[in-house]
Amino acid sequence: MHSISEAFCKIILHINVEVLIQASADNKGRKYSEIWFSKNSLGLKFMGMGIRTVADRVYLVSFETQREAAQTFLRFQEHYESPRFKGKVFTLEGFKKWYVKNSPRGRKTGKFTYYSDWEGFNIPSDVLRPFYEGKFDPLSDQEKELLDLFEDNRSRFYIIGVPRKIKNTRQLLKHETAHGLFYTNSRYRNEVMRIIRPFDLMKLRKTISAQGSYHENVLEDECQAYIISGDVDLKVDLPKELQRKLRSVFRKYTRK
Repeated sequence: MHSISEAFCKIILHINVEVLIQASADNKGRKYSEIWFSKNSLGLKFMGMGIRTVADRVYLVSFETQREAAQTFLRFQEHYESPRFKGKVFTLEGFKKWYVKNSPRGRKTGKFTYYSDWEGFNIPSDVLRPFYEGKFDPLSDQEKELLDLFEDNRSRFYIIGVPRKIKNTRQLLKHETAHGLFYTNSRYRNEVMRIIRPFDLMKLRKTISAQGSYHENVLEDECQAYIISGDVDLKVDLPKELQRKLRSVFRKYTRK
């Protein structure tokens, strides 16, 4: 990969963009190199986005705030998995009108609450194609900046996005990384599906669907990610044996 390859990183280092070494508590203190792009660093305007690899071909883009992450990913995410807009071209205004009428908080408040509803984002690389082809023009500045990061990458990869300033970072990273592995690693996906198959997850599927933001085609992926991260907000009792087995597989594929 060119945009986030070692060669790219070396170029960035040579022009003195700050490199931070972060210790991840979730990985027992192992250190990962992370590049933070400052807004005014030699003309590179990436809104404080940080990039690092969390698994093979799975890239984490981090943001200063939840709102920045949501504003950047909204149309990419909903083009990927929205029950209404999956695979379709749409405007931000069109999505906002639909979301107010169809999301749980939108129906309750009459307001557009997407930017505070969602903290984590995940998209496969093929979702970027129609944006590069101009089908979603005009693009927002945030959308352009995300596309710029990956424009030279011709491989199959996955992007996850999270804000840095949230309380449940570890849980959120597990959830989004599980999505990335499910898409990029067929061995991981096959192991997960083999483990899940004997269990009845109808209640979990219905609970996830009730959030109003998931296409039925991504429900299996969502189930495994929610089980691994243990999202308590869903208020669904998950089989302990299933959770233990899936977390064991997850650790195997994320161990450095």
